[in-house]
Amino acid sequence: MTDYIFLNGTLVMARTGRIGVTDRSYLLGDGLFETILVKDGKPVYLQEHLRRLLTSCTYLQYQPPTKDVLCEAVQEVIAANSLTTGSLRLTVSPGESQGLLPKEGSALNILVTFRRGEPYAAELYERGFRAIIAQSTRRNEYSPLSHHKTTNFLDSILARKEAQAAGCDEAILVNTSGHVAEGSVSNLFIVQNGQVLTPRVEDGALAGIMRHKVLELCQTLSIPAGEESLTAQQLEQAEEAFLTNSLLGVMPLAQIQSTVFKDRTITDQLAKSFIVN
Repeated sequence: MTDYIFLNGTLVMARTGRIGVTDRSYLLGDGLFETILVKDGKPVYLQEHLRRLLTSCTYLQYQPPTKDVLCEAVQEVIAANSLTTGSLRLTVSPGESQGLLPKEGSALNILVTFRRGEPYAAELYERGFRAIIAQSTRRNEYSPLSHHKTTNFLDSILARKEAQAAGCDEAILVNTSGHVAEGSVSNLFIVQNGQVLTPRVEDGALAGIMRHKVLELCQTLSIPAGEESLTAQQLEQAEEAFLTNSLLGVMPLAQIQSTVFKDRTITDQLAKSFIVN
């Protein structure tokens, strides 16, 4: 089977698709991306992903195509590859550089790639992720880039390498003030005294699509929930903890550092609600 990707307005074979060497994401990490779950042949929460991407494009002064054009590109990749279950990555980045700044009038490279199959094995949800609190780097809550999903991921890579070396699945990053921000590729939630809590965006957490959906679902299910500045001590005192992102959905946390979480009552309730819906 030949795999196809979308590159700058055209479907091309994945093995022959190429981005130019002047691309600013390649040279400087100057780009944006969205990772989108595909379920039953449909891109999940596509409009939310595109809305966030286009908001970030405005902030970074990119000149992107319209939402309709991007939506069509996503649908073309799904159709061309008969993709029923998997994931997509939509990446946009200025195509030409002039030193530190983009070349005036530089067009954006628009790339949509994909992977087949379930992003995470069912066994991982049964076991739950194990996480560390990263010591190698911190999230800079003062940087405006903490609010955007950029292709510059080196802080997260450092943290994830640290987790891997410790035999863990994820790393939790704290910010410069010592408050919990997020995972290297995920948003963090804890359950404390029956209330679902997640770090504030102001503390360096990305406004994740699934993060927002979980907070909405809590309201629907009459589960107390909200954003709060969280400390490492609160993680130790939590009854439950879980991670979210667009591919993970709701992933239980079995352990953070030496703290083991045995209760999954609310975590499982939220996860099952997403499966049903």
